[in-house]
Amino acid sequence: MKYVLVFVLVTMISFGLFLANYLGAFRGVEISEVTQGPFKTVFVEHVGPYHKVNKQLERIEKYMKSQGITCGRTFGEYLDNPREVEEARLRSKVGCILEGEPPQLTEGLQVGEIPQRKYVMAVFTGSPGIGPLKVYPKVNDFMLKAHLKQTGAVIEIYEIHSITEKNAMTTTYLFPVQ
Repeated sequence: MKYVLVFVLVTMISFGLFLANYLGAFRGVEISEVTQGPFKTVFVEHVGPYHKVNKQLERIEKYMKSQGITCGRTFGEYLDNPREVEEARLRSKVGCILEGEPPQLTEGLQVGEIPQRKYVMAVFTGSPGIGPLKVYPKVNDFMLKAHLKQTGAVIEIYEIHSITEKNAMTTTYLFPVQ
């Protein structure tokens, strides 16, 4: 019985370490000050928990594909601070970053632009579910040390490189600053 418990415990710890590594818990975050933009976008407005925007992103990707446009990079612009606004009222814009001109849009989709400006940019290769836990504290420290002030909503740009590879997704976080 003792050996079975040890085996189960070692298996659980091994699986936990494997999962953390797979999701990117041990990967670094690259942070820099940059000027980015402008980016043309097609988006929808979303109200509700930020972790539930994926269905909207999938809807936009499917629509863009039906219009013959590849949506290589998607984005989320998160307008509210989840520490200050209740989850059900969180506002965001989610959609596709366009390389060319926008297609004819179906109801509910809008064309917009992420402006060119100065950002603190953080790049994380790993799961977007674990990314904010690693990125936001490091960016906050970076901005404090550089005496920068965030002046707008955080924009997360998602790029999938491969569905089967380990380092398959990169999220670029843009924090507008002055």
